Amino acid sequence: DNKACLVGSEMCIRDSVWSDQHVIDVCDFIEKLPHVKAFTGTIVLEPVQCWFIAGIFGFREKATGLRWTRTVRVWIPRKNAKTTLSAGVVLYCANFEGEVGADVVVSAASEDQARIPYDVIRKMIGKDEDLRAITGADDVKDGCEFTATGGTIKLAHARAKNLDGFNPHVLLQEELHAQDQAVIGVLKTAQGSRQAPLDLGISTAGRDVNAAAYDDWKVCRQVLQGRLNAPRLFVAMYAGSEADRDKCFDLATVEKLNPMWGVSLNPTSIEEEAFEGRKSESKRQEYLRTRINFWSRAAGNLVSLEAWERCADPKLKLDVLKGFPLYVGIDLASRSDLNAAAYMVKAGDRVYTTADYWLGAKCERLKDDRFADAFLAWHRQGWLHLTPGSFIDYRVILKQILATLEGHNVVGVGLDDYQANLMASDIEQAGYQTFIIQKNARNLTAATEDLVARTADPELFQHDGNPITAWCAGNVVGHYDQNANVLPKIEKPWSKANIDGFDALVEANALRLDHEAGQLGSNAKRPTDANPYLTRGLAGASA
Repeated sequence: DNKACLVGSEMCIRDSVWSDQHVIDVCDFIEKLPHVKAFTGTIVLEPVQCWFIAGIFGFREKATGLRWTRTVRVWIPRKNAKTTLSAGVVLYCANFEGEVGADVVVSAASEDQARIPYDVIRKMIGKDEDLRAITGADDVKDGCEFTATGGTIKLAHARAKNLDGFNPHVLLQEELHAQDQAVIGVLKTAQGSRQAPLDLGISTAGRDVNAAAYDDWKVCRQVLQGRLNAPRLFVAMYAGSEADRDKCFDLATVEKLNPMWGVSLNPTSIEEEAFEGRKSESKRQEYLRTRINFWSRAAGNLVSLEAWERCADPKLKLDVLKGFPLYVGIDLASRSDLNAAAYMVKAGDRVYTTADYWLGAKCERLKDDRFADAFLAWHRQGWLHLTPGSFIDYRVILKQILATLEGHNVVGVGLDDYQANLMASDIEQAGYQTFIIQKNARNLTAATEDLVARTADPELFQHDGNPITAWCAGNVVGHYDQNANVLPKIEKPWSKANIDGFDALVEANALRLDHEAGQLGSNAKRPTDANPYLTRGLAGASA
Protein backbone atom coordinates (compact mmCIF):
# COMPACT_ATOMS: atom_id res chain seq x y z
CA ASP A 1 0.00 0.00 0.00
CA ASN A 2 2.25 2.75 -1.29
CA LYS A 3 0.33 5.71 0.08
CA ALA A 4 1.07 9.15 1.39
CA CYS A 5 -1.34 11.94 2.18
CA LEU A 6 -2.00 15.06 4.17
CA VAL A 7 -4.76 14.31 6.62
CA GLY A 8 -7.54 16.85 6.78
CA SER A 9 -11.11 17.14 8.03
CA GLU A 10 -13.91 19.66 8.23
CA MET A 11 -12.54 20.85 11.56
CA CYS A 12 -9.07 21.26 10.05
CA ILE A 13 -10.44 23.30 7.16
CA ARG A 14 -12.56 25.47 9.44
CA ASP A 15 -10.00 26.13 12.19
CA SER A 16 -6.71 26.21 10.28
CA VAL A 17 -5.12 28.26 7.53
CA TRP A 18 -2.33 27.54 5.09
CA SER A 19 0.93 29.46 5.21
CA ASP A 20 3.42 29.32 2.34
CA GLN A 21 5.79 31.51 4.33
CA HIS A 22 6.22 29.07 7.21
CA VAL A 23 7.10 26.26 4.79
CA ILE A 24 9.54 28.52 2.93
CA ASP A 25 11.11 29.63 6.22
CA VAL A 26 11.79 26.08 7.42
CA CYS A 27 13.07 24.92 4.03
CA ASP A 28 15.36 27.96 3.83
CA PHE A 29 16.74 27.25 7.30
CA ILE A 30 17.44 23.57 6.61
CA GLU A 31 19.12 24.34 3.29
CA LYS A 32 21.63 26.53 5.16
CA LEU A 33 22.68 23.57 7.32
CA PRO A 34 25.87 21.71 6.40
CA HIS A 35 26.00 18.09 5.36
CA VAL A 36 27.94 16.04 7.90
CA LYS A 37 28.03 12.62 6.23
CA ALA A 38 28.46 11.31 2.67
CA PHE A 39 27.89 14.73 1.04
CA THR A 40 29.73 18.05 1.08
CA GLY A 41 28.39 21.58 1.17
CA THR A 42 24.95 22.51 2.48
CA ILE A 43 21.76 20.47 2.32
CA VAL A 44 19.70 20.65 -0.87
CA LEU A 45 16.15 19.48 -0.17
CA GLU A 46 14.49 17.13 -2.62
CA PRO A 47 10.84 17.84 -3.58
CA VAL A 48 9.58 14.97 -1.40
CA GLN A 49 11.42 16.43 1.61
CA CYS A 50 9.85 19.81 0.97
CA TRP A 51 6.49 18.06 0.92
CA PHE A 52 7.21 16.47 4.31
CA ILE A 53 8.10 19.90 5.70
CA ALA A 54 4.93 21.38 4.21
CA GLY A 55 2.85 18.73 5.95
CA ILE A 56 4.45 19.58 9.28
CA PHE A 57 4.64 23.37 9.15
CA GLY A 58 2.25 24.62 6.45
CA PHE A 59 -1.05 24.31 8.32
CA ARG A 60 -1.48 26.91 11.10
CA GLU A 61 -4.14 27.44 13.74
CA LYS A 62 -6.40 30.25 12.55
CA ALA A 63 -6.84 31.69 16.03
CA THR A 64 -3.22 31.57 17.24
CA GLY A 65 -0.97 31.12 14.20
CA LEU A 66 0.68 28.16 15.91
CA ARG A 67 1.64 25.03 13.98
CA TRP A 68 -1.48 22.92 13.42
CA THR A 69 0.22 19.52 12.99
CA ARG A 70 1.12 17.94 16.31
CA THR A 71 2.00 14.36 15.39
CA VAL A 72 4.10 13.26 12.42
CA ARG A 73 4.65 9.73 11.20
CA VAL A 74 6.82 9.05 8.18
CA TRP A 75 7.11 5.31 7.63
CA ILE A 76 9.84 4.94 5.06
CA PRO A 77 12.57 2.39 4.18
CA ARG A 78 16.14 2.84 5.33
CA LYS A 79 18.65 5.26 3.83
CA ASN A 80 16.06 7.80 2.69
CA ALA A 81 17.77 10.62 4.60
CA LYS A 82 15.48 10.32 7.63
CA THR A 83 18.14 11.42 10.11
CA THR A 84 19.26 14.46 8.13
CA LEU A 85 15.71 15.76 7.75
CA SER A 86 14.75 15.11 11.38
CA ALA A 87 17.92 16.86 12.59
CA GLY A 88 16.97 19.97 10.60
CA VAL A 89 13.41 19.95 11.95
CA VAL A 90 14.66 19.56 15.53
CA LEU A 91 17.13 22.46 15.24
CA TYR A 92 14.44 24.72 13.79
CA CYS A 93 11.81 23.86 16.40
CA ALA A 94 14.26 24.24 19.28
CA ASN A 95 15.23 27.76 18.24
CA PHE A 96 12.78 29.43 15.85
CA GLU A 97 9.19 28.46 16.74
CA GLY A 98 8.86 31.08 19.47
CA GLU A 99 8.50 28.50 22.23
CA VAL A 100 10.27 29.61 25.41
CA GLY A 101 12.62 26.90 26.68
CA ALA A 102 11.84 24.70 23.68
CA ASP A 103 13.27 21.44 24.97
CA VAL A 104 13.81 18.55 22.57
CA VAL A 105 14.00 14.92 23.68
CA VAL A 106 15.52 12.31 21.38
CA SER A 107 14.18 8.92 22.41
CA ALA A 108 15.38 5.55 21.22
CA ALA A 109 15.61 1.93 22.28
CA SER A 110 19.24 2.37 23.37
CA GLU A 111 21.76 5.12 24.03
CA ASP A 112 23.70 4.20 20.90
CA GLN A 113 20.54 4.52 18.79
CA ALA A 114 19.63 7.88 20.35
CA ARG A 115 23.09 9.22 19.62
CA ILE A 116 22.74 8.66 15.88
CA PRO A 117 20.51 11.71 15.24
CA TYR A 118 22.04 13.62 18.14
CA ASP A 119 25.57 13.26 16.74
CA VAL A 120 24.34 14.59 13.38
CA ILE A 121 22.86 17.63 15.17
CA ARG A 122 26.08 18.24 17.11
CA LYS A 123 28.19 18.00 13.97
CA MET A 124 25.90 20.43 12.14
CA ILE A 125 26.29 22.91 14.99
CA GLY A 126 30.03 22.34 15.07
CA LYS A 127 30.43 23.06 11.35
CA ASP A 128 28.10 26.11 11.24
CA GLU A 129 29.61 29.13 13.02
CA ASP A 130 26.62 31.36 12.24
CA LEU A 131 24.21 28.82 13.75
CA ARG A 132 26.28 28.65 16.93
CA ALA A 133 26.29 32.43 17.19
CA ILE A 134 22.54 32.83 16.63
CA THR A 135 21.44 30.04 18.97
CA GLY A 136 24.17 30.21 21.59
CA ALA A 137 24.59 26.45 21.23
CA ASP A 138 26.70 24.89 23.95
CA ASP A 139 27.57 21.20 24.30
CA VAL A 140 26.92 19.78 27.74
CA LYS A 141 27.04 16.25 29.06
CA ASP A 142 24.48 14.07 27.24
CA GLY A 143 22.89 17.02 25.46
CA CYS A 144 23.03 20.52 24.09
CA GLU A 145 21.84 23.89 25.42
CA PHE A 146 20.78 26.93 23.41
CA THR A 147 21.39 30.01 25.52
CA ALA A 148 19.52 32.32 23.14
CA THR A 149 16.18 30.57 23.67
CA GLY A 150 16.70 28.47 26.79
CA GLY A 151 16.02 25.33 24.80
CA THR A 152 17.84 22.02 25.18
CA ILE A 153 18.34 18.72 23.41
CA LYS A 154 18.50 15.66 25.65
CA LEU A 155 18.64 11.92 25.11
CA ALA A 156 16.14 9.43 26.55
CA HIS A 157 16.72 5.72 26.37
CA ALA A 158 16.17 4.40 29.88
CA ARG A 159 13.11 2.89 31.55
CA ALA A 160 10.03 5.03 32.03
CA LYS A 161 10.66 5.52 35.78
CA ASN A 162 13.73 7.61 34.92
CA LEU A 163 11.95 9.92 32.47
CA ASP A 164 9.60 11.91 34.68
CA GLY A 165 11.64 15.15 34.55
CA PHE A 166 11.23 15.79 30.83
CA ASN A 167 8.91 18.45 29.37
CA PRO A 168 9.59 18.29 25.63
CA HIS A 169 8.41 20.78 23.05
CA VAL A 170 9.59 18.26 20.44
CA LEU A 171 9.80 14.52 20.88
CA LEU A 172 11.98 12.92 18.21
CA GLN A 173 11.40 9.17 18.24
CA GLU A 174 14.39 7.62 16.51
CA GLU A 175 13.45 4.33 14.80
CA LEU A 176 10.02 4.22 16.40
CA HIS A 177 9.61 0.53 15.57
CA ALA A 178 12.06 -0.41 18.34
CA GLN A 179 10.71 1.94 21.04
CA ASP A 180 9.41 0.77 24.41
CA GLN A 181 5.74 1.48 25.15
CA ALA A 182 6.44 2.80 28.64
CA VAL A 183 9.01 5.30 27.35
CA ILE A 184 6.67 6.46 24.59
CA GLY A 185 3.78 6.89 27.04
CA VAL A 186 5.71 8.90 29.62
CA LEU A 187 7.31 11.25 27.08
CA LYS A 188 4.07 11.78 25.18
CA THR A 189 2.15 12.77 28.31
CA ALA A 190 5.02 15.04 29.36
CA GLN A 191 4.20 17.33 26.41
CA GLY A 192 0.86 18.36 27.88
CA SER A 193 1.94 21.83 29.04
CA ARG A 194 3.41 22.89 25.69
CA GLN A 195 1.56 25.30 23.35
CA ALA A 196 2.27 23.42 20.14
CA PRO A 197 4.10 20.17 20.92
CA LEU A 198 5.46 18.02 18.11
CA ASP A 199 5.72 14.23 18.27
CA LEU A 200 8.01 13.36 15.36
CA GLY A 201 8.52 9.73 14.38
CA ILE A 202 10.35 8.80 11.17
CA SER A 203 10.93 5.07 11.07
CA THR A 204 11.30 1.89 9.08
CA ALA A 205 8.97 -1.07 9.68
CA GLY A 206 10.09 -3.33 12.53
CA ARG A 207 10.58 -6.98 13.35
CA ASP A 208 8.15 -7.24 16.25
CA VAL A 209 4.38 -6.97 15.83
CA ASN A 210 4.16 -7.22 19.63
CA ALA A 211 5.88 -3.82 19.86
CA ALA A 212 3.86 -0.71 20.62
CA ALA A 213 4.94 0.80 17.32
CA TYR A 214 3.01 -1.82 15.35
CA ASP A 215 -0.21 -0.47 16.85
CA ASP A 216 0.96 2.99 15.77
CA TRP A 217 1.53 1.64 12.25
CA LYS A 218 -1.99 0.18 12.15
CA VAL A 219 -3.51 3.47 13.28
CA CYS A 220 -1.63 5.30 10.52
CA ARG A 221 -2.96 2.84 7.94
CA GLN A 222 -6.51 3.32 9.21
CA VAL A 223 -6.13 7.09 8.93
CA LEU A 224 -4.80 6.81 5.38
CA GLN A 225 -7.69 4.50 4.51
CA GLY A 226 -10.20 7.04 5.87
CA ARG A 227 -11.33 4.75 8.70
CA LEU A 228 -10.04 7.05 11.46
CA ASN A 229 -10.15 10.82 11.73
CA ALA A 230 -6.95 12.45 13.00
CA PRO A 231 -6.87 16.09 11.81
CA ARG A 232 -3.62 16.99 13.59
CA LEU A 233 -1.70 13.96 12.30
CA PHE A 234 0.51 14.04 9.23
CA VAL A 235 1.23 10.58 7.82
CA ALA A 236 3.40 9.52 4.91
CA MET A 237 3.76 5.78 4.38
CA TYR A 238 5.94 4.11 1.77
CA ALA A 239 5.20 0.41 2.19
CA GLY A 240 4.93 -2.49 -0.23
CA SER A 241 1.69 -4.25 -1.09
CA GLU A 242 1.37 -8.03 -1.27
CA ALA A 243 2.00 -7.79 -5.02
CA ASP A 244 5.28 -6.04 -4.26
CA ARG A 245 6.42 -8.93 -2.07
CA ASP A 246 6.72 -11.17 -5.13
CA LYS A 247 8.56 -8.42 -7.03
CA CYS A 248 10.74 -7.30 -4.14
CA PHE A 249 14.00 -7.77 -6.04
CA ASP A 250 12.77 -5.78 -9.04
CA LEU A 251 14.56 -2.42 -8.94
CA ALA A 252 11.40 -0.71 -10.18
CA THR A 253 9.64 -1.88 -7.00
CA VAL A 254 12.44 -0.57 -4.79
CA GLU A 255 12.53 2.76 -6.63
CA LYS A 256 8.76 3.16 -6.21
CA LEU A 257 8.97 2.71 -2.43
CA ASN A 258 12.13 4.73 -1.80
CA PRO A 259 11.59 8.43 -2.58
CA MET A 260 15.29 9.26 -2.21
CA TRP A 261 16.29 6.65 -4.80
CA GLY A 262 19.43 7.73 -6.60
CA VAL A 263 20.08 10.55 -4.10
CA SER A 264 20.82 9.11 -0.67
CA LEU A 265 20.06 5.55 -1.77
CA ASN A 266 22.64 3.97 -4.06
CA PRO A 267 21.13 1.58 -6.67
CA THR A 268 24.37 -0.41 -6.78
CA SER A 269 24.17 -1.14 -3.06
CA ILE A 270 20.57 -2.27 -3.43
CA GLU A 271 21.57 -4.72 -6.17
CA GLU A 272 24.14 -6.23 -3.80
CA GLU A 273 21.54 -6.55 -1.03
CA ALA A 274 19.09 -8.16 -3.44
CA PHE A 275 21.76 -10.68 -4.45
CA GLU A 276 22.31 -11.63 -0.79
CA GLY A 277 18.54 -11.76 -0.18
CA ARG A 278 18.11 -14.35 -2.92
CA LYS A 279 20.64 -16.65 -1.25
CA SER A 280 19.37 -16.54 2.35
CA GLU A 281 15.84 -16.54 3.75
CA SER A 282 16.91 -14.53 6.81
CA LYS A 283 18.54 -11.90 4.59
CA ARG A 284 15.46 -11.88 2.35
CA GLN A 285 13.27 -11.10 5.36
CA GLU A 286 15.57 -8.25 6.40
CA TYR A 287 15.63 -6.97 2.82
CA LEU A 288 11.81 -6.95 2.78
CA ARG A 289 11.78 -4.99 6.03
CA THR A 290 14.44 -2.39 5.24
CA ARG A 291 13.81 -1.88 1.50
CA ILE A 292 10.13 -2.71 0.95
CA ASN A 293 8.98 -1.69 4.45
CA PHE A 294 7.29 -4.94 5.48
CA TRP A 295 6.92 -5.78 9.16
CA SER A 296 8.31 -9.21 9.92
CA ARG A 297 9.00 -11.45 12.90
CA ALA A 298 11.32 -14.20 11.83
CA ALA A 299 13.12 -15.66 8.86
CA GLY A 300 10.77 -18.03 7.06
CA ASN A 301 7.49 -16.53 8.29
CA LEU A 302 4.53 -18.55 7.07
CA VAL A 303 1.93 -15.83 7.54
CA SER A 304 1.89 -12.35 6.03
CA LEU A 305 1.10 -9.87 8.79
CA GLU A 306 -0.57 -7.49 6.36
CA ALA A 307 -2.79 -10.28 5.02
CA TRP A 308 -3.66 -11.37 8.57
CA GLU A 309 -4.77 -7.85 9.46
CA ARG A 310 -7.05 -7.69 6.42
CA CYS A 311 -8.90 -10.80 7.62
CA ALA A 312 -9.74 -9.31 11.04
CA ASP A 313 -13.28 -8.56 12.19
CA PRO A 314 -13.29 -7.53 15.88
CA LYS A 315 -17.10 -7.78 15.90
CA LEU A 316 -17.01 -11.50 15.12
CA LYS A 317 -18.66 -13.58 17.86
CA LEU A 318 -18.79 -17.36 17.92
CA ASP A 319 -22.39 -17.50 19.17
CA VAL A 320 -23.79 -16.03 15.94
CA LEU A 321 -22.48 -19.13 14.13
CA LYS A 322 -24.40 -21.69 16.15
CA GLY A 323 -25.75 -24.51 13.99
CA PHE A 324 -22.75 -24.62 11.66
CA PRO A 325 -20.14 -27.36 12.18
CA LEU A 326 -17.64 -26.33 14.86
CA TYR A 327 -14.10 -27.66 15.13
CA VAL A 328 -11.96 -27.04 18.20
CA GLY A 329 -8.20 -27.09 18.68
CA ILE A 330 -6.65 -26.96 22.15
CA ASP A 331 -2.95 -26.38 22.71
CA LEU A 332 -1.94 -27.01 26.32
CA ALA A 333 1.46 -25.62 27.20
CA SER A 334 3.21 -26.01 30.53
CA ARG A 335 1.32 -24.79 33.56
CA SER A 336 3.45 -21.62 33.64
CA ASP A 337 3.04 -20.64 30.00
CA LEU A 338 0.37 -19.59 27.51
CA ASN A 339 -2.48 -22.05 26.85
CA ALA A 340 -4.82 -21.67 23.87
CA ALA A 341 -8.12 -22.88 22.48
CA ALA A 342 -9.19 -22.10 18.91
CA TYR A 343 -12.74 -22.43 17.55
CA MET A 344 -13.31 -22.82 13.82
CA VAL A 345 -16.58 -22.71 11.87
CA LYS A 346 -17.06 -23.23 8.14
CA ALA A 347 -20.01 -21.33 6.62
CA GLY A 348 -20.16 -21.34 2.85
CA ASP A 349 -16.66 -20.90 1.48
CA ARG A 350 -15.39 -18.90 4.44
CA VAL A 351 -13.78 -20.19 7.62
CA TYR A 352 -14.42 -18.18 10.80
CA THR A 353 -12.19 -18.44 13.86
CA THR A 354 -12.08 -17.13 17.42
CA ALA A 355 -9.71 -17.99 20.27
CA ASP A 356 -9.30 -18.01 24.05
CA TYR A 357 -6.04 -17.77 26.01
CA TRP A 358 -5.00 -18.47 29.61
CA LEU A 359 -1.98 -17.61 31.72
CA GLY A 360 -1.24 -17.86 35.45
CA ALA A 361 -1.63 -14.46 37.14
CA LYS A 362 1.68 -14.83 39.00
CA CYS A 363 3.62 -16.83 36.43
CA GLU A 364 7.18 -16.02 35.37
CA ARG A 365 6.05 -14.78 31.94
CA LEU A 366 4.48 -11.76 33.61
CA LYS A 367 7.84 -10.89 35.16
CA ASP A 368 9.62 -10.85 31.80
CA ASP A 369 10.04 -7.24 30.59
CA ARG A 370 9.83 -8.35 26.97
CA PHE A 371 6.26 -9.63 27.29
CA ALA A 372 4.70 -8.50 30.57
CA ASP A 373 3.27 -5.19 29.30
CA ALA A 374 1.66 -6.85 26.30
CA PHE A 375 0.17 -9.73 28.29
CA LEU A 376 -1.28 -7.40 30.91
CA ALA A 377 -2.71 -5.10 28.22
CA TRP A 378 -4.34 -8.09 26.52
CA HIS A 379 -5.84 -9.12 29.86
CA ARG A 380 -7.28 -5.62 30.41
CA GLN A 381 -8.76 -5.70 26.91
CA GLY A 382 -10.44 -9.05 27.58
CA TRP A 383 -8.35 -11.18 25.24
CA LEU A 384 -6.41 -13.08 27.90
CA HIS A 385 -7.74 -14.93 30.98
CA LEU A 386 -5.47 -14.82 34.05
CA THR A 387 -6.01 -17.72 36.44
CA PRO A 388 -5.12 -17.43 40.15
CA GLY A 389 -1.61 -18.35 41.25
CA SER A 390 1.66 -19.06 39.47
CA PHE A 391 0.45 -22.11 37.58
CA ILE A 392 -2.46 -22.75 35.26
CA ASP A 393 -5.32 -24.74 36.71
CA TYR A 394 -6.50 -26.92 33.81
CA ARG A 395 -9.89 -27.27 35.46
CA VAL A 396 -10.47 -23.53 34.88
CA ILE A 397 -9.60 -23.92 31.21
CA LEU A 398 -11.84 -26.98 30.88
CA LYS A 399 -14.79 -25.19 32.48
CA GLN A 400 -14.49 -22.20 30.15
CA ILE A 401 -14.11 -24.34 27.03
CA LEU A 402 -17.17 -26.45 27.88
CA ALA A 403 -19.18 -23.28 28.51
CA THR A 404 -18.14 -21.96 25.10
CA LEU A 405 -19.11 -25.19 23.33
CA GLU A 406 -22.58 -25.33 24.85
CA GLY A 407 -25.28 -25.13 22.19
CA HIS A 408 -22.90 -25.54 19.25
CA ASN A 409 -22.77 -28.28 16.63
CA VAL A 410 -19.35 -29.57 17.73
CA VAL A 411 -17.89 -32.04 15.24
CA GLY A 412 -14.68 -32.73 17.12
CA VAL A 413 -12.18 -31.44 19.64
CA GLY A 414 -8.48 -31.83 18.89
CA LEU A 415 -5.76 -31.68 21.50
CA ASP A 416 -2.01 -31.86 21.08
CA ASP A 417 -0.11 -34.80 22.55
CA TYR A 418 1.28 -32.82 25.46
CA GLN A 419 -0.79 -33.48 28.61
CA ALA A 420 -3.88 -34.00 26.42
CA ASN A 421 -5.21 -37.00 28.33
CA LEU A 422 -5.69 -34.87 31.45
CA MET A 423 -8.47 -32.99 29.65
CA ALA A 424 -9.56 -35.32 26.84
CA SER A 425 -11.50 -37.73 29.04
CA ASP A 426 -13.48 -34.89 30.66
CA ILE A 427 -14.38 -33.44 27.26
CA GLU A 428 -15.48 -36.89 26.12
CA GLN A 429 -17.64 -37.29 29.22
CA ALA A 430 -19.28 -33.95 28.35
CA GLY A 431 -20.45 -35.55 25.09
CA TYR A 432 -17.89 -34.29 22.55
CA GLN A 433 -15.82 -36.47 20.25
CA THR A 434 -12.15 -35.94 21.05
CA PHE A 435 -8.96 -36.64 19.09
CA ILE A 436 -5.27 -36.43 19.95
CA ILE A 437 -3.39 -34.55 17.21
CA GLN A 438 0.17 -35.75 16.75
CA LYS A 439 2.36 -32.79 15.84
CA ASN A 440 4.40 -33.85 12.87
CA ALA A 441 4.77 -32.51 9.36
CA ARG A 442 3.03 -35.47 7.73
CA ASN A 443 -0.13 -34.96 9.79
CA LEU A 444 -0.28 -31.16 9.71
CA THR A 445 1.02 -30.09 6.29
CA ALA A 446 -2.40 -29.99 4.60
CA ALA A 447 -4.02 -28.13 7.50
CA THR A 448 -1.14 -25.64 7.70
CA GLU A 449 -1.00 -24.93 3.97
CA ASP A 450 -4.79 -24.54 3.76
CA LEU A 451 -4.85 -22.10 6.68
CA VAL A 452 -1.93 -20.02 5.35
CA ALA A 453 -3.50 -19.88 1.87
CA ARG A 454 -6.83 -18.73 3.31
CA THR A 455 -5.23 -15.81 5.17
CA ALA A 456 -4.44 -14.25 1.79
CA ASP A 457 -8.17 -13.75 1.05
CA PRO A 458 -10.69 -12.26 3.53
CA GLU A 459 -13.44 -13.96 1.53
CA LEU A 460 -12.03 -17.32 2.61
CA PHE A 461 -10.87 -16.55 6.16
CA GLN A 462 -12.02 -14.28 8.95
CA HIS A 463 -10.83 -14.08 12.56
CA ASP A 464 -11.92 -12.10 15.59
CA GLY A 465 -8.96 -9.70 15.59
CA ASN A 466 -7.50 -11.22 18.76
CA PRO A 467 -4.04 -9.58 19.06
CA ILE A 468 -2.62 -12.66 20.79
CA THR A 469 -3.46 -14.82 17.78
CA ALA A 470 -1.90 -12.20 15.51
CA TRP A 471 1.23 -12.27 17.67
CA CYS A 472 1.35 -16.08 17.52
CA ALA A 473 0.83 -16.06 13.75
CA GLY A 474 3.67 -13.58 13.36
CA ASN A 475 6.00 -15.84 15.34
CA VAL A 476 5.40 -18.92 13.19
CA VAL A 477 8.09 -20.14 10.82
CA GLY A 478 7.83 -23.12 8.49
CA HIS A 479 10.09 -26.12 9.06
CA TYR A 480 10.16 -28.36 5.97
CA ASP A 481 11.28 -31.98 5.65
CA GLN A 482 12.83 -33.67 2.61
CA ASN A 483 9.35 -34.35 1.19
CA ALA A 484 8.35 -30.66 1.36
CA ASN A 485 6.02 -31.31 4.29
CA VAL A 486 5.77 -28.32 6.59
CA LEU A 487 5.42 -28.05 10.36
CA PRO A 488 4.73 -24.72 12.11
CA LYS A 489 7.40 -23.99 14.72
CA ILE A 490 9.00 -21.12 16.61
CA GLU A 491 12.15 -19.72 15.03
CA LYS A 492 14.51 -20.97 17.75
CA PRO A 493 13.90 -23.77 20.28
CA TRP A 494 14.56 -21.47 23.26
CA SER A 495 12.38 -18.62 22.01
CA LYS A 496 9.64 -17.32 24.30
CA ALA A 497 7.67 -15.95 21.35
CA ASN A 498 4.60 -18.18 21.50
CA ILE A 499 2.82 -19.85 18.59
CA ASP A 500 0.22 -21.74 20.68
CA GLY A 501 -2.73 -19.88 19.18
CA PHE A 502 -1.66 -20.72 15.64
CA ASP A 503 -1.01 -24.35 16.62
CA ALA A 504 -4.54 -24.59 18.03
CA LEU A 505 -5.94 -23.18 14.78
CA VAL A 506 -4.02 -25.77 12.74
CA GLU A 507 -5.38 -28.55 14.95
CA ALA A 508 -8.95 -27.33 14.43
CA ASN A 509 -8.34 -27.02 10.69
CA ALA A 510 -6.94 -30.56 10.53
CA LEU A 511 -10.20 -31.88 11.98
CA ARG A 512 -12.22 -29.78 9.54
CA LEU A 513 -10.34 -31.05 6.49
CA ASP A 514 -10.62 -34.67 7.63
CA HIS A 515 -14.33 -34.25 8.32
CA GLU A 516 -15.00 -32.70 4.92
CA ALA A 517 -13.05 -35.54 3.29
CA GLY A 518 -15.18 -38.10 5.12
CA GLN A 519 -12.30 -39.39 7.24
CA LEU A 520 -12.60 -37.61 10.56
CA GLY A 521 -9.75 -38.56 12.86
CA SER A 522 -7.65 -40.30 10.21
CA ASN A 523 -4.67 -38.13 11.13
CA ALA A 524 -5.36 -38.28 14.87
CA LYS A 525 -5.58 -40.92 17.53
CA ARG A 526 -8.31 -41.57 20.03
CA PRO A 527 -7.52 -40.54 23.60
CA THR A 528 -6.57 -43.32 25.98
CA ASP A 529 -8.31 -43.78 29.28
CA ALA A 530 -6.97 -41.42 31.90
CA ASN A 531 -4.26 -42.81 34.14
CA PRO A 532 -5.99 -43.38 37.51
CA TYR A 533 -2.83 -42.35 39.34
CA LEU A 534 -3.15 -38.90 37.69
CA THR A 535 -6.85 -38.44 38.43
CA ARG A 536 -7.13 -39.92 41.93
CA GLY A 537 -5.29 -39.54 45.21
CA LEU A 538 -2.66 -36.87 45.79
CA ALA A 539 -1.71 -36.53 42.11
CA GLY A 540 -5.31 -36.00 41.11
CA ALA A 541 -5.91 -33.49 43.90
CA SER A 542 -2.98 -31.38 42.70
CA ALA A 543 -3.88 -31.63 39.01
